Amino acid sequence: MKRLVILLLSICPMLAMAQGHKGSVEACAPMKEGKVCYSDEVDVEGMKKGELFNAIDKWAKKNYGKDVFLSSVTSSKSKGTIFINSKVELLLNETDKTIVKYKMRIYCFDEKYTIELTDITYQYDPNNEKKYKTYPAENVIANNGKINTIALIKDPLLFCNATFFFAENLFGDVFDAAEDSN
Repeated sequence: MKRLVILLLSICPMLAMAQGHKGSVEACAPMKEGKVCYSDEVDVEGMKKGELFNAIDKWAKKNYGKDVFLSSVTSSKSKGTIFINSKVELLLNETDKTIVKYKMRIYCFDEKYTIELTDITYQYDPNNEKKYKTYPAENVIANNGKINTIALIKDPLLFCNATFFFAENLFGDVFDAAEDSN
């Protein structure tokens, strides 16, 4: 019980951030092997691999399995893996938006899961002319937007922060799915 209370207290700040708070963060574009990669490892005491898999897979299929033109879910219960490809509209501020495409990989184990959000690209049309161009996140938000190579994107930090909070929200949703079944 003591561990559960400590776990909840340590996760509360993360969940508060995952609820859509906007703003600026110090390191909004973590990198792994030259790619922007958001990741997390979450301990879920007392849950077996199969239970975690079932809970997260159910969430994934409910949220990403409805429209094959927007997203797809591939899962393997025996391996404990859930792979999601998706694209959604990402609000950058009150007036700007972009379509963000990404891959989410979730690996379930006994009493924990890991999650990665990678292969992020933006389809952006600042003039709303339906002439979207696709830009990899590495060209826009790497090094917190300081090495943006896309002249059309005037405020890469806006993309960086919005993507960070989007990832935190996704991670919070996965956490909620795992906890709701516990």
